[in-house]
Amino acid sequence: MPAATQAAETIAIPHAQAARILATARRQGVLVERLPVELQPTNVDDGFAIQQEVSHQLGRGILAWKCALPQPGKVIAAPVYDADIRRGDVCRMSGPLRAFARAEPELACLLNRDLPPRLEAYSEAEVLDALGHTHLALELLGSRYSHPETLTFPELLADGLFNAGLVIGPRVSSIQGATPADLPIEFDVSLASVGEEAVTFAGRHPDRGVLAPIVWLANFLRVRGLGLHARQAVITGSYAGVLELPVGRELRIGFGNLGTLPITFLS
Repeated sequence: MPAATQAAETIAIPHAQAARILATARRQGVLVERLPVELQPTNVDDGFAIQQEVSHQLGRGILAWKCALPQPGKVIAAPVYDADIRRGDVCRMSGPLRAFARAEPELACLLNRDLPPRLEAYSEAEVLDALGHTHLALELLGSRYSHPETLTFPELLADGLFNAGLVIGPRVSSIQGATPADLPIEFDVSLASVGEEAVTFAGRHPDRGVLAPIVWLANFLRVRGLGLHARQAVITGSYAGVLELPVGRELRIGFGNLGTLPITFLS
């Protein structure tokens, strides 16, 4: 066996073992304290490689991606699997009973056509042309680690950066002259019960728009032999951080003049 091939296989074995632990935790809905020291990723390349091996071992379709513009020492990219995507106004949550669902209000951009791997980088114009409708969305947050706040970024990357699912809501109301690159937003969270006041937030996209992160993601995946596909959704960051939304109550998440996402979380 050539030395380079043997070295690559030696590196891949810990990735597969680490992925097996995280994939099992996803399937069984259990938490792990941490990967064994010898299996812990030490950089973002290892973290992403383990993440991709988790996808392979789960065998689930990737129907969405979460992303954001990279930061020093951090790569923000993770898949969302078909079994974890909800549509409609009721979201049944797996796992132990909880009083609140942790979620981030986002916009989900759906692709009309593929952006496959290739040598040439994708331009903003090409990515914008590939995008279809934009939908109101909530990213559901969770972890396969029992204490994720104590772990390194590569370990979190390996586990999908807290992604536990995605609620895709109504299509965004059209705004004259606006594109998915610059849709403005402010929103409020209100309980459906009469007489209860809405909690209002001023929304701001962390990267000032959805287009630049999607262009980055398309090119990040492109050079790794991956790609984006038609009918996949891409979310690019929360407009208001993490919300704790009550379980068992009818909620209406108002995204300013873009529309309203009705949702009831059930344990």
